[in-house]
Amino acid sequence: MSIISIIAAITASTAAEPSVVILPETSHYQECIALIKVDIEDGRRAAQQWVSEGGGADARHCLALADLEGGFPRLAAARLEEIAQRKDAGDDFVRARVLAQAAEAWLKAEETSHAERTIQEALVLVPDAGELQLTAAKVYAALERWQNVINAVDAAEQAGIVSAETFVLRGRAYYSFGNYETAAQDVVSALSIAPTNIEALLLRGDLQQTGIVIDVYYGGPDETNQ
Repeated sequence: MSIISIIAAITASTAAEPSVVILPETSHYQECIALIKVDIEDGRRAAQQWVSEGGGADARHCLALADLEGGFPRLAAARLEEIAQRKDAGDDFVRARVLAQAAEAWLKAEETSHAERTIQEALVLVPDAGELQLTAAKVYAALERWQNVINAVDAAEQAGIVSAETFVLRGRAYYSFGNYETAAQDVVSALSIAPTNIEALLLRGDLQQTGIVIDVYYGGPDETNQ
């Protein structure tokens, strides 16, 4: 089998994973999130206290994140779905983002059917949101619906939103269809964003077994041209 060499010059990338601000970051919300990062148990208790004192969607969102961080993804997912139904959660775009978080929590809980339902609800609210397609791609990958993975990552990329993780998922989808060269291009794209992404490196190894060699140079453009 002939070997195809694809050169990936890994430099500082202009592509970045999207930062997602879900709810308005009030000082109380910021303090709640900060406490979770320092001590999950104290943070979770503080979030529960804030909710019991009448905190609104932001208090409940902090508690949901504490649940997720504390190893209770099912509870976190249920809370996030409940938040998305609240009037004080925000507009449709914010609610869709909360539902996308719920879908990811369901994935962590290995509840793929719930994850699919929830991300579909999010896409109904905001059909053209590229960032939601990133979560959709993860859900479809968990379900091994590879053509849906490709479609979701294509939609996100067209909207200008990319992620190393979802490039790998699309690459894995192309690999499953035997389209190894296109899969390799997605590996290159993923490594250009995250040079040490484990899943990208694993897929690179799988592709090598098919005769696709991805030579990666971790240097600047001038170095690769010498």
